Amino acid sequence: MNPTPKPMTFSYDHWLGNYKVLLIFMVVFGHLIETFRNLEQNDPVQMVYNIIYLLHMPAFIFMSGYFFKEVRPKRIISFVVLYFIWQSIHEVYLAYVNEKTVDGLIDGLLHPLVPSWTLWYLLGIIIWQIVTPGFLALRYPLLISIAFALLINANPVSITNFLSLQKVVSFYPFFLMGYLIKERGWLADGQIRDRLTSPLGRLTGLIISVAIAVAMAVWTKNGFDTVWLFYRDTYGEFDVPVLKGALIQLFLYAVSTVMIFSVLMMVPHRSFGERFDQIGIQTLAIYLLHSFIVRLFRDFVPPWIAESPVLLIGSSFLLALFFVWILSSRPIVRLFRPLLSPNVNWLFKKTP
Repeated sequence: MNPTPKPMTFSYDHWLGNYKVLLIFMVVFGHLIETFRNLEQNDPVQMVYNIIYLLHMPAFIFMSGYFFKEVRPKRIISFVVLYFIWQSIHEVYLAYVNEKTVDGLIDGLLHPLVPSWTLWYLLGIIIWQIVTPGFLALRYPLLISIAFALLINANPVSITNFLSLQKVVSFYPFFLMGYLIKERGWLADGQIRDRLTSPLGRLTGLIISVAIAVAMAVWTKNGFDTVWLFYRDTYGEFDVPVLKGALIQLFLYAVSTVMIFSVLMMVPHRSFGERFDQIGIQTLAIYLLHSFIVRLFRDFVPPWIAESPVLLIGSSFLLALFFVWILSSRPIVRLFRPLLSPNVNWLFKKTP
């Protein structure tokens, strides 16, 4: 018999924790349907995918910035070690499924700073924590971060995939915005939070969110290129002038920002139980583990599901719920703990 779980002894913000649960579900759900969005007659899948991507990474990164406190070398180094562990795991896994030679595996392992798929986010966390104190010393840090994002995308050709700098720089304003809002206490307990989560606030959030979702669906139907939401390509690669590209990026920034708060306004601020809270606490574990399950799903999903928008969306929705629940469970987290929370104490000098 398993021992009775001990209740959490730290202060847990259920409102923001519930928001993290929603966001990690959207991450898993979006990745499950990703490769099937361009199939013929799968326009509804493309619409759902675009709506998800308009919100989930900007909001996820916003929350990462919100919970950032200060530069702690030990924490940064633990993220560096975590990144190298999982980058190596991805390379070995991809070498196996793609039947690479030993030379191909070694070549992948020797290029660790070109992150595999979802691991760019870990590199982002490392870089964002390091550069944030410098930005905070500036007078207009958020505006300057946006200017950097526009400049990096104004280059005639994309920079290399080294450190995923294109995405890291482009998504940084959301991280910085989260931190600045936390510092001003706008989402802390008080009048602003009470107004946002009041019945009127929830209704307002619902109306705005639905309006944005409908507008994105219509835009998708009229040829919107999803790649804009990845923030990994320059304006030249979209074959648009720099000014038009910058305006589109600024518009997407603005819409994503509005959606971050409109959806947050609808999130309940009560607890749904310790097990539900556990999901919000283990979002990074889910993020790191889910990609392997998603790859298996992509390889083995039957064509009659993949080619049916209703079945694909429905099955992916249910599977995302299941995967989020399982991957956040204590047995799974305990099993993978050495890989999810590597011990880096041995790297540091002993303090006298």
